[in-house]
Amino acid sequence: MFGYIKVDQANLLGKEYEAYKGIYCSLCRQLGRDYSVLARFILSYDCTFYAMLALDLAEQPACYRQGRCRFNPLKKCAYADTETAAFSLAAALSVISAFYKLKDDLLDSPWYKRILYYLILPFFARWRRKAARRYPQIDAIVSGMMDDQQKAEHDPDCVLDMAAAPTAKMLSEMCALLTDQLPLRKGLDPDKTKRILSSTGYFIGRWIYLIDAADDLEKDQKQGQFNPFLLSGVDATAEYMEATLNHALSEALLCYGLLEKGRYHRIILNVLQDACVKTQRKIIGEVADKHAWTDADSQAPA
Repeated sequence: MFGYIKVDQANLLGKEYEAYKGIYCSLCRQLGRDYSVLARFILSYDCTFYAMLALDLAEQPACYRQGRCRFNPLKKCAYADTETAAFSLAAALSVISAFYKLKDDLLDSPWYKRILYYLILPFFARWRRKAARRYPQIDAIVSGMMDDQQKAEHDPDCVLDMAAAPTAKMLSEMCALLTDQLPLRKGLDPDKTKRILSSTGYFIGRWIYLIDAADDLEKDQKQGQFNPFLLSGVDATAEYMEATLNHALSEALLCYGLLEKGRYHRIILNVLQDACVKTQRKIIGEVADKHAWTDADSQAPA
């Protein structure tokens, strides 16, 4: 996971932001309870969003209570006190995806970073084994995504859609899994909800992969690493990237709009409509500025 799926605090009501922070703190607690204190360091906005989506679907609402931050005991925080599987699912996704991401980084990182990665790999491996025993479906989904991603990136005929498909498929399956793992709130048809979540997750996953690729474009170009916007036949302009990302985000919003509104509906819309758009504008703006400087340099007289 990449950390691009977060809220835009400026466009949230105070109580909505407090609810979001409560979910964030609760996931941190769950990581510590299920795995270890060190596992709290892999807490991410993406998995917080996944926990929030799960709570939005669950029959039992989250009840918030005051506590103290485990990292900073002087700081008070609200956390969701609930017995639903939402947080354990999100915690398992956190550690499993972190483990496979670390293994992938071992293949592409310079030697001095690989030393550190090898030192922390046993911790990640132990957390992953524990999570996989409890949720073998999540481990199969994430490991399958990593295998498919490697195959796509090493395929000489790879195109942008092929490169983005593994992440999109993974999040599609993870969102659909919620209907099997949670007792759904009244009014939600399980089959219809699964189809909607599958489609919504697919396009969110596609957007995450592509926004990360746009963010890493300059670095990947310098280091000669794989990037879907650098493939043959892809016009890697800011306009093309923006259009591709807009399509994925608009499809995600259209799909999510088919779902009956839940208790966190406004916060989820804030993520997709406000925060993702703001992140996209920032990254695409940087790409456009870089291209403008490059074009100016190429046209400058010798």
